[in-house]
Amino acid sequence: MDNHPSYPAARLQLISFLQSQGYTVHPKEVYCPAIEHHWVDVAALKGEDFWAFEYKSRNDSIKRGLSQCQAYAKAFNYVVLVANRRRTTSSPYFVSFKRNGFGIWSHAGDRFHPLIMPLRRAVLRGSRVVIERQFKWSMSNNNLEANRKISDWFAS
Repeated sequence: MDNHPSYPAARLQLISFLQSQGYTVHPKEVYCPAIEHHWVDVAALKGEDFWAFEYKSRNDSIKRGLSQCQAYAKAFNYVVLVANRRRTTSSPYFVSFKRNGFGIWSHAGDRFHPLIMPLRRAVLRGSRVVIERQFKWSMSNNNLEANRKISDWFAS
């Protein structure tokens, strides 16, 4: 959560890592049209798929992370919990993340290690439109042509 003292630094590290891996990262937290858990810590676009990354520091609840990921799964093709913990796999919720097709990445120092890669999922069209609009607005503010289809944004 953003109230954790290391959250801003960890978020910037995650953004930098994702950009180095070819993701286009939204500069701010992204609103997710879910019943609860409305703000995704880091949202990214790779190809035509939207990714949601929920960051959990050592003091944050992994159980709450599971319900957040379930909410984000309605609007994002891939959902990943990024945990700043040494033994993430020992969490009693680890199996639930895996069963739901969510990814789990560990964060140690300035490195990110995928423990489980997420499965691609279909999303609710109305929810995806909300995410697309936020990315389109962000991109148009970066002098990209706002009228182009999302599939054409990064085609050269």
